[in-house]
Amino acid sequence: MADLETYGETPVRDIIVDSVPWADASDVLVFLMGPYRLLDPSYLYPGDGYPHPPDPLAPEGDNAAPDEIQATLRSICREVSKETQAAVFIASDVDIPTKREIATEGCAEPGLAVIDQSVAFAKASDGNAFVFTKAGLTTGTGAEAGAVPEYFRLREPGSRRRDPRSFCILSEAERSSGNQKTYEPKFSSASIDEMDDAYSLRFRYFADRNELEDKLIDFIESYVIPTK
Repeated sequence: MADLETYGETPVRDIIVDSVPWADASDVLVFLMGPYRLLDPSYLYPGDGYPHPPDPLAPEGDNAAPDEIQATLRSICREVSKETQAAVFIASDVDIPTKREIATEGCAEPGLAVIDQSVAFAKASDGNAFVFTKAGLTTGTGAEAGAVPEYFRLREPGSRRRDPRSFCILSEAERSSGNQKTYEPKFSSASIDEMDDAYSLRFRYFADRNELEDKLIDFIESYVIPTK
């Protein structure tokens, strides 16, 4: 592995393209990072039967477990990819296992630590988006939202490795009821809320899945593709 650019002597970008069914070698790549599970009250209160909290990313349908948000994220990636010149993907789409998966499954390959995996996928991509929802288990995304901008030195304008406009934070919010389109954030974290000041990242809000897809499409077409 050379500076997270290759895995098993194969470029990480090539592995992403080969792994993601809707990706092509000529596509702009956009790495989408978001929660894979909902906060589960039964983890803190076992046996009490608390329901999963509502979330705009919770998958619909009888065959989808309500806490498997990654199913929705993958579907969003596919839909946004259809509408743009980009191939949008999540980490679990790519055939590079984490260290934990290697230990659990007993594979012979080395695997990547989760943060190294995130940085490698971000580095191989042309744009990166972080999704936060109030009911999503966002500890992993929060770690990525720190590690990835730090890797690209976004706090250092003179030595940045990438244009900060190619990064975007999308956070769940509630639309105002007035004529003016404003938002009241539903997800709140001081560290995340101030990342625009720390890293000059774009911040956008969404109230539902459709709006999230629209904001991703606009981000890709307005910033990722032009700054590629």
